[in-house]
Amino acid sequence: MIDFRYHIVSIVAIFFALGAGVVLGAGPLKGTGSEIVASQAEKDRQQLADARAELVQVKALDKYRDDYVAKVTAGLTDGKLTNKKITIVTMPNADSDLSDGVQGELEKAGGVVTTKVALDAKMFDTGQRQLVESLVTQLVTADMDFPKDSTTYQRAGLLLARGVAAKEEGKTADADSTKVISGLTGAKLMSLKPSQVKDRASLIVVIAAKPPTPAPDNSTYNDAIDFITGLDLGSGGVVVAGTPDSAGDGGLIKALRSDSEATKIVSSVDVADLPAGQQTVVFALVEQAGGKAGQYGAINAKNGVAPSAVQTKDN
Repeated sequence: MIDFRYHIVSIVAIFFALGAGVVLGAGPLKGTGSEIVASQAEKDRQQLADARAELVQVKALDKYRDDYVAKVTAGLTDGKLTNKKITIVTMPNADSDLSDGVQGELEKAGGVVTTKVALDAKMFDTGQRQLVESLVTQLVTADMDFPKDSTTYQRAGLLLARGVAAKEEGKTADADSTKVISGLTGAKLMSLKPSQVKDRASLIVVIAAKPPTPAPDNSTYNDAIDFITGLDLGSGGVVVAGTPDSAGDGGLIKALRSDSEATKIVSSVDVADLPAGQQTVVFALVEQAGGKAGQYGAINAKNGVAPSAVQTKDN
């Protein structure tokens, strides 16, 4: 990003200089045009140098912030998720580096990531809705109780939760969970690592992808949000983790936060690409385990930077 901005500043300076030359060369100041252009070029060079220096400073401050969080506040999450089993669910096209960064912080906090589920774009393809509906009907287990007014994708989320998670700790895989996982992976709607589930998790982290271009309308995510609420209903809690882009126009987290019902039960963190944000994912999971939800981060985050329990004062 920094290098790109350097190029933009340089290009703008060049066009200023060229524009000045064209105007002066065609006007009444022809004789002194070269001197004026030279003076303007020098000013542009100085502005460019100042802009570059400012960007270098910004980069240095960003590095300081991240290093401070990583080194000075290290240990704040230690033990927060001890003995908690967690499933990570990545949305289609989610960044693997983001997922890995979040997983690292979960493990530092004592959590155990039992399963990583990668959802395929096919899961939310409108052309595959009939397939999803039929699988929900075929794979439902005797111990599952769908809410009366639940949607197809809420039920699909509940179904996946039955395969990889539970509302409480200590649940292992059984014949029903194996059947669910086999059906969903067999239909190419998702993939699993490891391919076999041993221990079912009580908590789930959903990794949001950056929004596509052009930015879609919030309604594009209706099925995804229903799916995530289904995951929450079938587990001990869900936190959606993403970058600031995902909380902006066309992003999953923005769409989630626009759904007043979903935000009553599902939490979100929109700075999970930063060390502080990854710690906030941990704190939000702890809050979820206690039956509460909140929206945290930097972009229109209703509940501030982190759960109130870990803030020195309200923001």
